This record gives sequence, C-alpha cells and structure tokens, in this order.
Amino acid sequence: MTNPNPNPNPTVGPPRELSPSTPPGELPARLAALSGDALVLLAVAAWLDCDPIPVGLLSVPAGSPGPAALSALGAAGLVTSRPDGGFTLPEATRREMHALLGTEGRDLALRILQAHLGEPGSPGETARCLHLLPHLIRWTALTRPEDDTPEGATFLSRAVVLLLENRMGSAAVPLAERVARTAETHMGPDAPKTLSVQANLASVYDQVGEHRRGARLLEKVIASRTAQLGPEHPDVWDAYNNLGGIYLTLGEYEKSARIVEGLIAHRTKELGPADRRTLMARNNLAVITRRAGRRDDAVTLWEAVLPEFEAALGEDDTDTIAVRAALFQARKDRGGTGRTADLTEVEERIARFAGSSGEPTQEAVAALVERATALRDQGRYDEAVTGYREAIERGCAALGPGHPVMVCARYRMAHALQARGDAETALAEAEEALAFADRSLGRLHYETLMAAASVLSLLLRLERLQEYQDLLETRLADVIERLGFGHPLVRALAARRASLALNRPVRP
Repeated sequence: MTNPNPNPNPTVGPPRELSPSTPPGELPARLAALSGDALVLLAVAAWLDCDPIPVGLLSVPAGSPGPAALSALGAAGLVTSRPDGGFTLPEATRREMHALLGTEGRDLALRILQAHLGEPGSPGETARCLHLLPHLIRWTALTRPEDDTPEGATFLSRAVVLLLENRMGSAAVPLAERVARTAETHMGPDAPKTLSVQANLASVYDQVGEHRRGARLLEKVIASRTAQLGPEHPDVWDAYNNLGGIYLTLGEYEKSARIVEGLIAHRTKELGPADRRTLMARNNLAVITRRAGRRDDAVTLWEAVLPEFEAALGEDDTDTIAVRAALFQARKDRGGTGRTADLTEVEERIARFAGSSGEPTQEAVAALVERATALRDQGRYDEAVTGYREAIERGCAALGPGHPVMVCARYRMAHALQARGDAETALAEAEEALAFADRSLGRLHYETLMAAASVLSLLLRLERLQEYQDLLETRLADVIERLGFGHPLVRALAARRASLALNRPVRP
C-alpha cells in the first residue's frame, strides 16, 4: 500500500538559498561544498526527521529536489536513502544542522507541510493530514510556542480539528496542547481565540479518556465566555454542547440531558426547529436517553425527530442517514433483529451514501466495513474479504491507511481470512494494520490495541510463540493503561502470558 500523494501547492515554496547563522566560511567543508538545493533539503529535513522522509514531501515551486541534491547529501554521509524513495536523517546530523544553521528551515518546514495539506475541505484532506502527522508532531517537539507565527498556529489548529472530527484525539494531544500554549503566550489566557483552542483541547482530552480534565477545562472556557459574551451567546452554547458530551461519557446522564434540553430550547428559539443544529441537539437527547438505559424512550425520540430530519435536510443527508441507523440500532437493542435485517439495513445505508457526490466520507466507508462484518458473521467469508478490500480501497485515498476505520477494516478482514483457513495471509493483514495504527493513531488508541490483539491471536494460532511473547511484552502495558485491569482482553492476555510462562499455551 502506498502513501497518499501530497497535494502540491506551490504558493509557499522555499527560497533557493539559505542564510545560515554560521558564516559560509566557517561551515564544515562537507556543508560548504553542498549546492543550494542540497542545503535547503538538509535544513528543512532537520525539522521533520522523526520518520523516513518522503522526497516528494519537500517539493518546491520548481519541483522536488533533484536526485543530485539527495545524492550529494548521501555522499557526504548526512542522510541515508531508502528503497521506498524516502530518506532518513540521523539524530547526530539533525543536532549538527541546528547548531550550525540555527532556526533556518524551521518555519519553512511548517509552510511546506501546510502547502501539502492543501485547501480546507479539498479531496483527500484527511489522508494527507495523516500522511503529514508524524512530521508535524516532530516539528512541534523541536520548536517553542513563543516562536510560533499566527499562520503556523492557525495551521496547527486546523490539524487538531481534522483529527478530532476523525476520532483521532490521541494523535492530536501534542498539537492541541501546543496551540493552547501558543495562544496563551501571544494573546493571553482569556482571549477569544485562546478560549476556542482550549475548547478543542478539552475535546481532545475527552477523546483520549481524560474526561474529568476535559470537563474542568471546558467549564473554565464556559465561565470566561459567559463573562465576556453573555449567557445566550452561541459560542457559550456550543461549549455547553461539548460539555454535555463529556458528561455523557462520564455516565452523568442527568447533567448531560439538562444541558442538551437547554440547548434544544435555545436553538429552537434562535435558529428555528428545522435548523440542522437544532435537530442534532434533539438527536443528542435521544443518544443520552439510550445510554441511560431508557430504550423505549430513546426509540420514541428518534421516531419523532427522523421525519423532521428527512423533511429539512433530505433523506440522503449524512446526518439523516446516521439518525435512521441509530433508530434501527435502538429498535434492535429493544426487541432484537436477525442477521438478515442487519445486512439489509446496512445495504440501504450504503446505497444512500452512494448517492452523495464527492469522495466517500468516513461514515460511508464505515458502512462498507459494517456490511463486510455482517457477511463475516453469517459465515460468508469470501464475500466478507471482498467487502473489506472494497472498503480499504475506497477509504485509503480519502482517509489514509492509518485512519481508525481503515485499521479496523484490516484487522477485521484478518479475522475473516483466519476463519476461512488462511492464517498466514491473515497475520500479514493484521501486522499491516498494526503498523499503520502505530504511525497514525499512537500505541494507546483503541484501534491500535485491537490490531495488536489480532496479531497476538494469530501468532498464537500459528504457534509462533517467541514472536507472540515478544509482542505481548511490548504491548501488554499499553492495553492495561488504556482498558484497565478489569477488561476481558486484559484478563485474557494476562492469562496467556501466565500460561506461556508455565509452557502450557492457551488456544484462542
């Protein structure tokens, strides 16, 4: 699987010459002999050097650095070329470049990342964001908030929002914390933009499981916005909406419901009953009701609001499709449905998504994964594998191979491959899912843990016990930290570890 191609935008290309902090005459001979292109390449790479760096990432208005520039760096022992077309920069080289060139290349590196991300909302934006993410996080680690520019901070905020929208809060943590520190440093703790990025940071904390921390920060944002803007300002209610979501996650259903009921009243008055935001608040109340265990009441709420979604937004609107699916699931939980009904429902959802124009959304790709899973659960393994491959093919260009939905599709496909008797291919797919998850999601993301569990299960089935033990030793602490000792997966892995210690393998 190849990485998505970056979207070259030549509006922010680097200059062809640098003015290093150290006078040219004092540069080491191997640097002084470099061409301008090679020095530019080296200076920028010194701020992006966490992963193998794709040469195409450093494209400039005149095109990517030529082979001669990269060859010169290799000949000087400054970089190591890779068979995949990328190159690596040794840590010693990075430190040397920072010492000799100072901050040259720092801001330019971020501008290049911004250029490759392209315009907001452009096709493949999410995939490109994931492709750039390791380099962006590395840039953040090597720089200071006090040196940030407004343009750079806006770009980092955009990346945070993209990651939040795609349920990738764990990857967003360093970026969101950096933007918050930058805003506080340059604009003050109570500036409107500071409060906005703090609200995003609260959502990031919520996604990574630090719910109380997120709630406290959001309560502070609400207090500051209320004092500045008044209690009825839309920004205040937007923050309340997010706080209601955190209370829901914490299981504080009454507090969450009170917030959403107030939000419904406010938005009905200010925006009208048919506005998308009003309708979504009513949907959220149904979600809270269902999570609180009041299934009949949740069904009643969704049955009442779905026709209004269809009338106001259309039957094929993404939010309408989601509400219809939620109603189906609530009815299923209440009374039960057969596997045939499950497959029929997801097929109808896929057909509606297919009617939408543009590239597939994460919801549309997730529906393809659901269909393949329903086929797998019916024992139709060949069809399931074909369905998973379709989801992966359609989703990678839009979402990127490291997106949570794509990782889920790969390890679920591994389960289907194993079930039909192809354990070796299943292991390869699960290992690929884990590699993509580690790079884009981080070791503690839920989908990363599930991918790791799939690899472990397959290694055990294939009786590759040493590999199993090695991986278990490196992953068990992550699983415990994220899921807790009481989780069934943690107990199962701990039991297998103990069994192997006694030389008595436990079959999955």
